[in-house]
Amino acid sequence: MITAKTIKQQIRALKGVLRNERTVRILKGLKEEMQMDLSITDLDGGLLFGSDAPMPHQFPVSDNGNEFALVKSDREQGAIIADLLSALAQKDLEKKRIGNEVLGLYREINMIYDFSEMLAEKIDVPSIAEMTLGEASQIIDSTHGLFLIHESETDRVVKLSSFGEDPDREENIIRQNEVLKELIHRGTSSIVPHERIAANPALSHLKAMMYAPLKVKNKTMGLVILGHSEEREFTAGELKLLTTISLQAAVAIESAQLYQKGLKEAQEREQAIKSIHEVSQKFVPTEFIRSLGKDRLTEVSLGDLAEKEVSVLFVDIRGFTALSEKLSPRDNFLFINSFNKQMGPIIRENKGFIMQYLGDGFMALFPGGSQHALRASVQMHVALEEYNRERIEKGRSPVKIGIGMQNGDLIMGITGDVERLDAAIISDTVNTASRIEGLSKHFGTSILITGRCRENLSHPEEFDFRYLGPVQVIGKQKPIDLYECINGDSPALLDHKLQTLDTFDKGMDLYFKKEFAMAAVTFQQIFKKNREDLTAKLFLNRAAHLITQEIEDDWKGVQSMTTK
Repeated sequence: MITAKTIKQQIRALKGVLRNERTVRILKGLKEEMQMDLSITDLDGGLLFGSDAPMPHQFPVSDNGNEFALVKSDREQGAIIADLLSALAQKDLEKKRIGNEVLGLYREINMIYDFSEMLAEKIDVPSIAEMTLGEASQIIDSTHGLFLIHESETDRVVKLSSFGEDPDREENIIRQNEVLKELIHRGTSSIVPHERIAANPALSHLKAMMYAPLKVKNKTMGLVILGHSEEREFTAGELKLLTTISLQAAVAIESAQLYQKGLKEAQEREQAIKSIHEVSQKFVPTEFIRSLGKDRLTEVSLGDLAEKEVSVLFVDIRGFTALSEKLSPRDNFLFINSFNKQMGPIIRENKGFIMQYLGDGFMALFPGGSQHALRASVQMHVALEEYNRERIEKGRSPVKIGIGMQNGDLIMGITGDVERLDAAIISDTVNTASRIEGLSKHFGTSILITGRCRENLSHPEEFDFRYLGPVQVIGKQKPIDLYECINGDSPALLDHKLQTLDTFDKGMDLYFKKEFAMAAVTFQQIFKKNREDLTAKLFLNRAAHLITQEIEDDWKGVQSMTTK
């Protein structure tokens, strides 16, 4: 049955034909050649061509038997004109239909292209689902839409996006899960017949429905469903369009999943590397790595090195052997850890880092110079006072430490072989600092530094010193001047040494002038005031001993150390 819309289209096509100048010339020529009068009207009598004079004959202008206009003539040859106009109108309609199809196809291609570009910007599956339904509803007339995905982990079909009113949607998806899984497994597109829609209570809100699979590489991951609440027929072209959109969405989902998987793996690798870096820097100090011009331990390689001027500090727990003999191996280990836990932060707070733990002490480096190193040394003795109070309260023996320092050049680098690398420092400065720490036992000092360290201080007025003279250590050709920093002593001993500082300097002056008797008397005065001043006792005994010795004219007071 021909519709009013079709008749209007045919009339418009006929009017277009009659507006063509060539067609008009042909009609006028035929009219004159056949010596006839004619008119062309629509079915309602509206004049389209010719005169409105009454005519005895009329002939239909039709398309496949469907009349949409009349040719009226005073002669029977008017039938030829009717057939000609029918053919021309049909040709014009076909041309317009093809043009409309081409235009529609062009629009669809543009929409699909735009859809592809928008999908490329999405990296999460829910956004892809929402965009897919939004684009499909714009291209295809629909009132309802559903984007479903099959979760392999739970073996359930779940909704990622939807539009259109359906209060029972979630419940229906759960009830229809097995059916939906079967449709997804098939991986085919389909327009659902009306009778199947009517027979399914879950689809009572729909009059038309079609679906297309989310399929990529022979793998179907879900469905895209469109429906309409009114009577309509989804066409094969619309189904093909939905299938195309669904395939694009499936590719985008796979890319998004791969991206998210890659991102997760990259984040896990980054976190693992970060964790390794955080752990490794506890074995190899970050400051050491940075001194080599690197940011991470993973960047160093065999042979990397850097030459630096630093202050080297050695800390030793006095009487550790006797102390450890009273402890079990486990308690001994816990004690060392407890001690290092107290001292490590002080080193770092003063811009230094512990290069090596030595069991009964450690070696620390201060790239910023001896001011930082000496300040850390004093603070460690202050912290030790509090630490010992806690130990005494628990019935444990107090701990004493000695510190020795030297300032100078050293080489930091990565040594070893291709299978085993180690952070190492090579320098005579380290050996000297170790010797100085050993001499602190001999001189009875808490902190002992060299003259070079003292010269390197940026603010020497911050500390108090007693000059102890030069010593000749094993392996060194030139004597080294030594200074005792008294600020690390206990408050009572520090107060004693400050009050007798001038007297001590006087005693040292007499000592180097070879006036040993007077020097001994001076040091005895100091020692009598506080018998914990072991340094004054040392020089008292040394001066008393030299009174009975023959002293060479070139004697400079240099003491030769025969042990390390």
